[in-house]
Amino acid sequence: MDQHLRSGSTSLAFVAARATFAVLLILDCTATRADTTDLAREEQNPVTRFYIMRFEDNAQFGFGPDNGVLNFFRIQPLVPFKLNDNWSLLTRAIIPIVHQPWPDTTNGLSDIPLTLFLTPARTGRFTWGLGPTLILPTATHELIGTEKWSAGPALAGIYSGGPWVIGVVASNVWSFAGDEDRRDVNVMTVRPLVNYNLPGGWYITTSPGIAANWEADAENRWMVPVGGGAGRVFTVGRQRVSLSVESYFHIVSPAIGPDWQLRLQFSLLYPE
Repeated sequence: MDQHLRSGSTSLAFVAARATFAVLLILDCTATRADTTDLAREEQNPVTRFYIMRFEDNAQFGFGPDNGVLNFFRIQPLVPFKLNDNWSLLTRAIIPIVHQPWPDTTNGLSDIPLTLFLTPARTGRFTWGLGPTLILPTATHELIGTEKWSAGPALAGIYSGGPWVIGVVASNVWSFAGDEDRRDVNVMTVRPLVNYNLPGGWYITTSPGIAANWEADAENRWMVPVGGGAGRVFTVGRQRVSLSVESYFHIVSPAIGPDWQLRLQFSLLYPE
């Protein structure tokens, strides 16, 4: 029974991935190739200078003793503010809606991270950002949240040259308030990113979300995915959008899993 459910979930994941690529292939790109290629490079920069509304669904397979599917649907607005001629402030929020199948089936809002990046307004091929990350204990159920306030530093460094956009975004947060009966939070996240841009807004990408829970024992501390995918920037009417599909195998994962993940992203782009 469990194996049947797992196979069914995996089949649905491949159907979703194939459907995403079908959409990418049949949509007509009304912007010029140069426009879409340049826009793709800007959208891949985590400290870009224009507004983005991103929607991401991340299905993680092989979670828990019954090999269930842990699912995160994330709403991720990126809002830039020009402070003066020399500096900009970028706000990145992640609003996660979670389905967790174990130990009890739980659905709801999880904790919300908010990151602020101070970044130079004028940059060359190399861009950087530095600022704080704050984790808000907004979870609607104790199983999908920490019930702790957490904060720490975040940094980003990105190189963009020719078809390449390469960089990293990293942070570490520690809990400083909240429910004293819950475990303290001390978590590092690192997301390296490598993008190779092709004509017509197409791109090949890898951006695995590596995480380390320093409060866990050594066998359950790390999550290390390896993989990648592809995407495209195009237009629907006058709206610029980006659509991508990626898959990652977890070469290191906690004892309860998951084993691999499928990530689908859809972004509304508002360049200046």
